[in-house]
Amino acid sequence: LAPHNISEGSFTLKEAATSGLAVTFLSADSTIATIKDSTMMFHKPGTVDITAIQQGNVKYYAAAKVTRTMTVNEDNNAVKQNQTITFALNDTIWKVSQGSLTLKATASSNLPITFTSSNISYASITGNLLNVESGAIDDNNVGAFVIITASQAGNYQFNAAPTVSHTLRVIHDVH
Repeated sequence: LAPHNISEGSFTLKEAATSGLAVTFLSADSTIATIKDSTMMFHKPGTVDITAIQQGNVKYYAAAKVTRTMTVNEDNNAVKQNQTITFALNDTIWKVSQGSLTLKATASSNLPITFTSSNISYASITGNLLNVESGAIDDNNVGAFVIITASQAGNYQFNAAPTVSHTLRVIHDVH
């Protein structure tokens, strides 16, 4: 099959069986392309195998399955959508004794969020789990200030989202 660009959105597959029976199509990777009837809808760039199947009937045997590879290309004609991040940090102070903090954020695109810490010596992040490593100890035990940032880099459909950051004070309360 000839390559197609993501901006085309869809493509009509041509079917032909010498028996005149209906041909159905299957996509090996529905994250790249799905097929309904004979229309292939593109979801993301990549390479996908498309299999044509003709089941046969009482008069005709089933035809041999035919598989072809198709490439869906990313292209400059695709119009990317903007996206936003919703990230609330309900706690502005986190103590070492409280353990880990689950970070919650969503992108309007439903793409995954990445969290980063401005100071991994005090607060490191694995996935969406903030692990408090230690807190600054001073005479007043004010703690260390760490900026937690939520980001989403975008993809072939969405632009990168503006980052959202919150300041968290980490206090060392375990001696």
